[in-house]
Amino acid sequence: MKTRDPYQIIIMRPTGERAVMTIRSFWVRVFLSVLVALAVVLVVLVVWLSGTRGDLAEAESTIEIQSRELKDLNLLLTHKDEEIIMLKKKLSLSTIYQPLPEPGEPPAAPREEARVEAPAAEVLPPIAGIKDLALSGGELSFKVENVRPLSEGAARGRLFIVFRKQDSEVCHPMVKMQDGIPVETNRGLPFTIRNFKPMNVPVPPDMSDWESVVFYIFDDQGRMRLSMPLDKKQIYQETQ
Repeated sequence: MKTRDPYQIIIMRPTGERAVMTIRSFWVRVFLSVLVALAVVLVVLVVWLSGTRGDLAEAESTIEIQSRELKDLNLLLTHKDEEIIMLKKKLSLSTIYQPLPEPGEPPAAPREEARVEAPAAEVLPPIAGIKDLALSGGELSFKVENVRPLSEGAARGRLFIVFRKQDSEVCHPMVKMQDGIPVETNRGLPFTIRNFKPMNVPVPPDMSDWESVVFYIFDDQGRMRLSMPLDKKQIYQETQ
């Protein structure tokens, strides 16, 4: 059997005078084997990196979707909190603000004497309330508060204040009244509020010894949206 003679690679100078380097066949095989191994490792790294990049892209997409879901959930919770606050306000207003009977309408019979239930008249919800009342230096100060849901925007209307003592009463601003209720609803103190608006009203000179006061609020259509009677002692108690 004929054996192959080992070969070698001779690198010569351009002039051909003397060999620069001689590479035998064994080292050629080693060199080629290393090249093949490096190529395999490189291919494996490329495949692994491409897979990792795909996993990262999928993870980023999942995180982005979850972030949007959290924002939507937070927005929903905020709306729910606003609805709860508005329901609390309405519940509080329903226990404080009592609608007055329409002009000319006889007063309702006491509840314990009623025997026949009559259909209830339509009571419009308040659009604004009165809070933080104080009396100082012949002026009555307070805040007109928007009690409408946030989605309905600002509250707009006209405000009247009726000062009373015994059998006499004076309205601010001065307008015609019927059964103690202002009838020229377009001449009241105008307001447009998103949150609240502070106001100061002078006590009429003829009513320096007033005993009670009634706040009336009408909307732009002239419909009564608030009738809030207060005794002078209640205002002093709130101030303290």
